[in-house]
Amino acid sequence: MSNKAMKHPLLMGVILVGALSLMSINVNAATKEVKSTSQTTQVKKPAKNVVSKININKATVVELQALNGVGEAKAKAIVEYRKKNGKFKSVQQLTQVAGIGEKLVEKNTQVISL
Repeated sequence: MSNKAMKHPLLMGVILVGALSLMSINVNAATKEVKSTSQTTQVKKPAKNVVSKININKATVVELQALNGVGEAKAKAIVEYRKKNGKFKSVQQLTQVAGIGEKLVEKNTQVISL
């Protein structure tokens, strides 16, 4: 900075305000860039109103959650039961899974396949 600027407080103030404005613009741009790159990715659940059949012998935890009344915990229980006991032989066998009752099976009979 020149000696003239140091001798004139008004000129010094203008230079300082200009420098701060430029710094503020750079900080705002950097903040926006960080926000846009730090967004989390979420796994989307299949829509509950989709009419496609769900094969309970092959479906993943996420796919099983498309069944009416089945959340993550029940879906995991179905997969664990299947791993331990083998493929389901009937839709009614779902009632042997902890947390799965007759009503839940009845609500989903039309969309379940083996």
